[in-house]
Amino acid sequence: MTTTGYGMHPESIAALLAAPGEAAIVLTYAEDRAFADVSLNRFASVNSTRLDWQGVEVLERAEEFDGDGLRELVRRYGGEDELVIVFWGNHAVPSIALEAQAVAAHAEMVVDSCYECWLYFTDAHVLVEFQDGEGFVAARIPN
Repeated sequence: MTTTGYGMHPESIAALLAAPGEAAIVLTYAEDRAFADVSLNRFASVNSTRLDWQGVEVLERAEEFDGDGLRELVRRYGGEDELVIVFWGNHAVPSIALEAQAVAAHAEMVVDSCYECWLYFTDAHVLVEFQDGEGFVAARIPN
């Protein structure tokens, strides 16, 4: 099974993976695809990487595009121990799973690691899209 270069460059998120006291799990390609199937893939896309928010329940749009903005969204939509999957815009950087409190604690590292990413809150069934310079969108994942 080919993985089309998935996860070939984890150094892009090395600081996040090495954060003291946190237990980030690097997802395999199969795990990445399984989580994408129940989150990202439920949305249509606009231009290759932006999600199409037409016809879905958008919970919030935030113009902030920094660690503080992400931290607030994590606190608002994720339970403290809730599992969050972080998908990066570059498929060569492996997706990771970690608790919402760890995402909040290291929100700057998350947004500084990429130009775009998506966070899937597994219990709340919420997806947050981050586009650098444009902000965040939080939406309920459609069935």
